[in-house]
Amino acid sequence: MKEKLKKLTLGVLIGAICCSGAALAKKATETIEVEYSNIKIYKDNVLCELKDANGSIIEPFIYNGTTYMPVRGTANLADMQVTWDGTTQSVYLWDEMVPEGTSFIEVCPPYELRCFEKYIATEGKNFTMAGQKYSNGIVSPGSWETNRVALFNLDSKYSSLECTIGHSEVEEYAKSVSFLVDGKIVETIELEPDCLPKKVNIPLKYGLQLKIIVNEVSGGKMSGIGIGNMTVK
Repeated sequence: MKEKLKKLTLGVLIGAICCSGAALAKKATETIEVEYSNIKIYKDNVLCELKDANGSIIEPFIYNGTTYMPVRGTANLADMQVTWDGTTQSVYLWDEMVPEGTSFIEVCPPYELRCFEKYIATEGKNFTMAGQKYSNGIVSPGSWETNRVALFNLDSKYSSLECTIGHSEVEEYAKSVSFLVDGKIVETIELEPDCLPKKVNIPLKYGLQLKIIVNEVSGGKMSGIGIGNMTVK
């Protein structure tokens, strides 16, 4: 099963499991009458228990003729992973989780590069920042081109990106690179003149698209920025 369920509104499924009421999808609360009737859940003819994040057993209930089951317990029973985003009041369900340390460039190659070059270790390619070699990343080389963009289709699979950012050339200029998820800047990394590469963690927030932009360079338009050792989880 590879169908991805993205941004499923929390609604009644996770609401209060107490008898007095449940949270509704709208921005309000109201008291409702629900029925608990010792509903049993079977998977492959085996009786199972639904549990919350703390391991406590949660019982399904009936409301207006519809049976409601808790999201986390049901997803775990179906061998799916669950992520809760309290900021957007959204539940994310995943058929599989990306192992920590997975090479971003290999599992999510850019679908468009403008004045960027791709470097992958398995292809024997690497670049240098501050005298150290890096790979599994992208480089915006020295250029007068102002439109320096890398685009990735995240497919709502990833929570964060870890990488090392530094000068790949023209180190006397201050530079910066911005990371946008679904059109919104989530992080901007500043590189001071002659500074060492910086290891950073970029929140991807299970978004759909990542856009990396190298901003104009102070003192000139030569970019020379490398983003190496890109891994995701």
